[in-house]
Amino acid sequence: MLLLREANNSSDRGLVCAWHSNPIVFAGFYTIRKPLTWEEHYHWWFEVSKNWKKFMVVLIEDYTFREIGFIRIAPLEDFSPQTAVTIGEVSLWGKGYGKQALQLALDWLRDKGYKHTHTSILSNNWRAIRLYESLGFKQYGEAREGEQWYQRKL
Repeated sequence: MLLLREANNSSDRGLVCAWHSNPIVFAGFYTIRKPLTWEEHYHWWFEVSKNWKKFMVVLIEDYTFREIGFIRIAPLEDFSPQTAVTIGEVSLWGKGYGKQALQLALDWLRDKGYKHTHTSILSNNWRAIRLYESLGFKQYGEAREGEQWYQRKL
C-alpha cells in the first residue's frame, strides 16, 4: 500500500537529493546533466520550489513505513499544474509504485478542484511515457527540444 505525505523541508530534503544524484534517476530529468551539488539542491528545494506541493511517496509493508519516492505539483496557482513523480528507490522500479503514486497525486489535484494537469517527459524516457499514458495523459507536442508535453483532464 502507498500513501502520500507532505514532504518535510529538513528531514526529506537529503533523501530526495540522494535520489536525484543517482545517475539512473537523473538521466530522466531534462535540466540535470550531472548530479546536483548540495548547494544546487538546496537552492532548488527552497527557492525554485516555493509554490510547489511536495509529497513523499511512502510504501507501507508489514507495518513498516518506507519513503520510496517524491512527487511535486507546481505551480499551484496555475489552472493546470505540472505533476512529476520520481521513484527514487530504483530497486522498486517496474512494480507499479509510480503508477499508484501518480494516481494518488491526481486524486489530490481533483480533490483540490483542479480540472487539468500536465507534465513534460524526455522523448527517450519510455518508462515515464508509458506510465503517464497508462493514466490517460495525451501528448500535445514538444515542450522543448527532446522533451514532449503531456496533458490530462481530471
